[in-house]
Amino acid sequence: MDFLQNLVIPATTQHLLMIKVILGLAMIIFLPFFGMLLGGTAFSVIFNSYGRKNNKPMYIRFAKDIIDKLAINRFVGVGLGIIPLLSITFCYAQLLYGQSVISISLLFVATLILAIAVNFIYSYQSTFQIESLIETFKDISGLDKHELETKVPEEVTDYEFDLLNTNSNAGLWGLVLLIITALFYAGGTSIALNSDRYQDFQNIAQMFLSGSTLINFLFLLVFSIATSGVAILFFFFGWQGGMHDMEKEYAEFAKATGGKIAFTGAALLPVFLFLSFFFTPNIALSGSVFIYTGLAFAALLMLCNFIYAVIKNSDMKYVAAAFYVLILSTGFIVMKNESAFGVAVQKNLIATNLKAVELETEKKSKTINTAGINAEEIYNRVCAACHKFDVKLVGPPYQQTVPTYNGDVKKLSAFILKPTKKNPEYPPMPAQPLKQKEADAVAQYLIDRVAGKK
Repeated sequence: MDFLQNLVIPATTQHLLMIKVILGLAMIIFLPFFGMLLGGTAFSVIFNSYGRKNNKPMYIRFAKDIIDKLAINRFVGVGLGIIPLLSITFCYAQLLYGQSVISISLLFVATLILAIAVNFIYSYQSTFQIESLIETFKDISGLDKHELETKVPEEVTDYEFDLLNTNSNAGLWGLVLLIITALFYAGGTSIALNSDRYQDFQNIAQMFLSGSTLINFLFLLVFSIATSGVAILFFFFGWQGGMHDMEKEYAEFAKATGGKIAFTGAALLPVFLFLSFFFTPNIALSGSVFIYTGLAFAALLMLCNFIYAVIKNSDMKYVAAAFYVLILSTGFIVMKNESAFGVAVQKNLIATNLKAVELETEKKSKTINTAGINAEEIYNRVCAACHKFDVKLVGPPYQQTVPTYNGDVKKLSAFILKPTKKNPEYPPMPAQPLKQKEADAVAQYLIDRVAGKK
């Protein structure tokens, strides 16, 4: 993915700080939503498959409600999933400027796979909605089961069969692609921490040689379990008063199942957070990494307590607190990872800043201050009689000569004041009765005009 490196330029210290802020915000947006999407899709597919095989409508309904509430809609999938991951990719490309490492390619591929996965997931979601609409029409038709089997047109029956196949296949493919996205995301972010071993990671196959990639991948899966479980409790029972069309039996089932999922994930998260910290390369460790890891542990313990209170007391007043503490935990985890990444690439950031300062100095050396001088008027008075931009007059067209100066105003200005014969096909250019600032202004005007800036 060399083209990604070609899209970035060396950044100054101020710009690097802004990029780090954008990276942190993008991760805080992306991770919770991706966790909901991955976990929600997984549990929806599982309950949907079990419900259809064993003829359990409650499980099918639960699968539909999970994907409706956690995936939300296609626009949210793009806004909270694809765009933040694309932003993360470009932030990594900027912060890894000049480095030959597979991380950026992995993140970009993860973005492409996520875009495909989102399409499958929302197709899966829509099949439930169409199926519900068909069932509603059947209910209001007044026909009993036998009459439906004999009087419903064959086209409708075939459509229902195709709909079930689409439902099963789209959900499964969406889940598989989300898991691959998680693997590539974990690989890209984990390898970026090994700044002293970038030469060891030059292709996708080498990603699997990184133990931290496997650990962080498993961490993402466990994080998705916890996030989806908490989200089920929050969106079913907390958000805007919860769902209002749940019978008591279904509500108890959703509460118990969501609570078990949430507590299982939340209880495992500290273990995998410790393993993730343990596998952090020494070159990426710092005091801030220790502090944010400790804060994340504390927040996760609070999360476990809130979820336990929901399960033990069946009290939904703790659901909102659990959801917000989960977001807080995510924030600490993101800051821990970003701190580790910042330490790992510190030397590269210093080199990038020096390169940016060097380019800025070079740029300033080629430009001058022309305030108060009407360059166009000088051009029309002194130059236009012999030169045009696009055609030969007395002298050659500017579109042929000006680009040879590569934007160097001072070099072109010096030629205007003291011209030398360069092309035997044209007469020698006489010296122009201009002051230095006037020659500078005309040179800047010609460069801007040829570049299309004027």
